[in-house]
Amino acid sequence: MKVWPASLQSRLMIMIFLALLLANALTLSLLLYERMSSARSVMLDNLEYDVATSVAILDRLPAQERPHWLARLARGNYRYQLSAGQTGDYPTSWRTRDAVRSLQEALSGRYPVSIIAVPGPREHIQAHVTLRDGAPLSIDLWPKLPAIARWLPLVLVAQFLLLLFCAWYAVRQVVAPMTRFTRAIDTLQPATPAAGPLAEKGPQEVQRAARAFNAMQKRIQDHLQERARILAAISHDLQTPITRMKLRVEMADQPALRDKLLQDLDSMTRLVREGIALARAAEPLAEAPQRMSLNALLDSIACDYADIGKAVSFRAGKGADVMTLQPQALRRIMSNLIDNGLKYAEKVEISLSYPPNGDVIIHVVDDGPGIPEGELTAVLQPFYRLEQSRNRDTGGTGLGLAIAAQLAGQMQGSLTLHNLQQGGLEARVRLNTGALYPSVSIPTADKSIY
Repeated sequence: MKVWPASLQSRLMIMIFLALLLANALTLSLLLYERMSSARSVMLDNLEYDVATSVAILDRLPAQERPHWLARLARGNYRYQLSAGQTGDYPTSWRTRDAVRSLQEALSGRYPVSIIAVPGPREHIQAHVTLRDGAPLSIDLWPKLPAIARWLPLVLVAQFLLLLFCAWYAVRQVVAPMTRFTRAIDTLQPATPAAGPLAEKGPQEVQRAARAFNAMQKRIQDHLQERARILAAISHDLQTPITRMKLRVEMADQPALRDKLLQDLDSMTRLVREGIALARAAEPLAEAPQRMSLNALLDSIACDYADIGKAVSFRAGKGADVMTLQPQALRRIMSNLIDNGLKYAEKVEISLSYPPNGDVIIHVVDDGPGIPEGELTAVLQPFYRLEQSRNRDTGGTGLGLAIAAQLAGQMQGSLTLHNLQQGGLEARVRLNTGALYPSVSIPTADKSIY
């Protein structure tokens, strides 16, 4: 059984709590010991003086007046009796040790005195004194501990709670920057406009860490943008020679060779176009979000495929329909997923679901062979092919799913792939509720990236 918590905040709080508890317990123990020692000393001094005075008064009074003074001389925990008292053994209890010593010091120098322990529900001692006229006198004494002020434990508890609150606040100040950094790293999307710099505020150590994180984020963003520019430049520069080659091939006199070369050039053209699309997908979306019906958009996409004879169907969702979307980006995501499904399957079905957290999930399900479990994540990387051939009809370019995944991330969503138990592949596009229902509209230019 694991008792030690996993979070750093919980561990620090437990350690500080135990330290404060031990420190307060030690403080309370020492304080009580000191107060009880002082109070006991004062009480015993008063007992010694009061008993000596009371016995002296009774000794000087006439025998017939002594009974009237017994009530006046009695105190809360001891009283006087004009009798020989009881018999018993000498007290040995630690509770009565100090009281016995005080009585002996107060009386033994002037009067014969003997002290016994009287058993019972509440053990007490009895001192037997013989006055100068020979009259017996018994002193019954019930030892008691010094009283403690009622407010003292309350003050110590309040002190402990105050220290515990201060410790919790201090731990929170230490852990909060780490939580902020973790959240920023988890949501790091350098190409996304929402991924702004981390606030450089707080203690000097936190500010330095925030500046280092922002610098790292800027370097990653610059690196990705430079890679996208290089890929776009290469793909764009290839379009012109490919076009010239197509024109020259079309004038060739050998029809069989011409058709093969044109087919290869078409494959190269598609690869170049997808390379440009991948480069643009790594940049922030320039398309303005629009309020529209998600069901209507997905239905139109499915109808476009159905019009050309493709087995693509759509099942409308029953949740919220009108939301803020970037239709061109979402259309490109759906086209890539549907094309990938139709490449390996006979039919594709599109549906919607609405999780409790407010997100919207678009399901693209096909009846194909699926993808090996170990490669479900790898196929979302650029230029990764399950079928290693260069044949467009079988292997593809390895960019369709990568572009869809990047565009989903640009829309503050995600793309995941799952194999179905009955066979087939399911692609889930999760759209974040914060992007679907923004509180403030995003003022961007109404321009598609395609």
